[in-house]
Amino acid sequence: MRRIEQNLYSPITIYCSVPKNWKRGNLKEFLIIKDAEVAKLLADETRCKILSLLKIKEMSTNQLAKILDKPASSIDHHLKTLKAAGLIELTYERRRGNIIERFYRASARHYIVSYSLSERDASLFKDWDEKLSEDVALLMQNFGYSISNMSKLIKLIEEFNTLKRIVLENLVSRDVNPSVLKPPASFLLMDILTHLELYRNEKFRKLMDELISIVSR
Repeated sequence: MRRIEQNLYSPITIYCSVPKNWKRGNLKEFLIIKDAEVAKLLADETRCKILSLLKIKEMSTNQLAKILDKPASSIDHHLKTLKAAGLIELTYERRRGNIIERFYRASARHYIVSYSLSERDASLFKDWDEKLSEDVALLMQNFGYSISNMSKLIKLIEEFNTLKRIVLENLVSRDVNPSVLKPPASFLLMDILTHLELYRNEKFRKLMDELISIVSR
């Protein structure tokens, strides 16, 4: 099978080989990460940027290197690591003279780190969760909110994130035909179902009351 591919940085049209079983539309909606070593890969900023770009379209090492302004050798190392972890997939290859150019895409539109990892490897993810919660708390001030107790807010955000991850993972783990989860409807659906399940949780409702008591406009 052959496909016409337009190079991002050149007007030249290139013919390249594509695997017979490759389909642009079969990207998973969600991927639950239950391996601590795989989850740690998401802590790297460059890898997160690569994943974000590969969710949009398949790209080669050189294309990613140019966009991210990084050496191709460094990007290639990250790609091999992400592929070995199952976070990205090789979609096709094309040959330019003696050089084989490989194209990759993300394995899913959304990656969810399993809440079970946080419980089992608390020390491993403690700093990660704290940093994320601190960043969110500081960003809230940029939106014009006043915080009466910053340390308490950070703690509540950590708890909020944990509860949300538990609910979302449980929803995603249900036996639902993946073909019905099509964006953008699937995004809104999962958002509604997540909040529906959260508001049924007494602990979550109490948490929201505490948030309201220390966050004001």
